[in-house]
Amino acid sequence: MLTVKGTLLYGYVDAEGKAHAAFEMRMPTLEDMEWAIENAPEGASPARMARYIWARTLVSLGELTPEQITPELLAGLHYGEYNVLEAAEVELKGKLTPASAA
Repeated sequence: MLTVKGTLLYGYVDAEGKAHAAFEMRMPTLEDMEWAIENAPEGASPARMARYIWARTLVSLGELTPEQITPELLAGLHYGEYNVLEAAEVELKGKLTPASAA
């Protein structure tokens, strides 16, 4: 599985006060996009759609399990984290080998 690791600027602080900042993200799939389209509110902005996709593609966030990483949890992050997560997705895309090279 193709992934990238990174660290959020501010992270997520859970109810017990524990900070979660280190993350690992996998490559989004068509199924992730379909899930986001089906589950995001109608007329969702591109930023909201990205959040729904990232909720599916974050393999880890600190000690949180993938099931704990939801669009709602990500909505509570500082807006500066958007650029960090977007950069991770761009880095993943850069790791792909074009099909024409095969």
